[in-house]
Amino acid sequence: MNRIGLLSLLAVTTAVAAISTMACSKDPPPPAAPSAQPVYNGQYQTQPGYNGQPGYQPQPGQPTPPGYQPQPGYQPQPGQPPQPGQPAPQASGGFPGFPGFPGQPAPAGGGGGSAQALDPNLAALAVGPLTMFANTEAPGMQKEGPTVAGNFQVGQTLESTFTFTPGKCYTLVATGAGVTDVGLEMQYVTPIPGLSPSIGTNSAKGSQVSMGGKANCLKPLSPMPSNAKWIVTARGGAGLVAAQLYSK
Repeated sequence: MNRIGLLSLLAVTTAVAAISTMACSKDPPPPAAPSAQPVYNGQYQTQPGYNGQPGYQPQPGQPTPPGYQPQPGYQPQPGQPPQPGQPAPQASGGFPGFPGFPGQPAPAGGGGGSAQALDPNLAALAVGPLTMFANTEAPGMQKEGPTVAGNFQVGQTLESTFTFTPGKCYTLVATGAGVTDVGLEMQYVTPIPGLSPSIGTNSAKGSQVSMGGKANCLKPLSPMPSNAKWIVTARGGAGLVAAQLYSK
């Protein structure tokens, strides 16, 4: 056999071997890889109009996909801005319909606390009648401490301290202008918070009241001097109140 014939026989043998190998292989060709999302400038891009799968929310720091609409009930996480078209979250806390609880407006009007203290010279409308009232309720007695005057709303109070001294007799008087019901009380002052035993209160109602008036002045039962205070309260109406403690 010449050289040309030998080369032809070798080529035919190689081709037959390759066809046999392909025919005998039972493994299917590997599947084509699924196409990923388009990549532009090295970043995945979401198709326009994408609304996301149920429950999908953009991750912090990622841009919102074009056309994305938040799912119903979605609330931004703390520190994240609200999504476009969504209202800002409201602060939680409070109990709707119960004024005074956190998150609710405070009720209008008086509700206790301290009244606005005034210089007695500026509260002459109440101090003038106070002097005349004291002439009948505390005759022959001397002032014990300063005159207290203030501008009151309902429930507000002012107070002054004194020493409840054995051997002395005390009368407390008050007059109001605009305040229709003035309350008076004397209390012991103790070093224990919240423990202030009452010495007494006024029983009469009106804009002119007293404790220990006329021949009924109050005398300490203890043989030792005691720290004490008296309190004037606007129980009805609003306006000026002046009060003064007397002793003898």
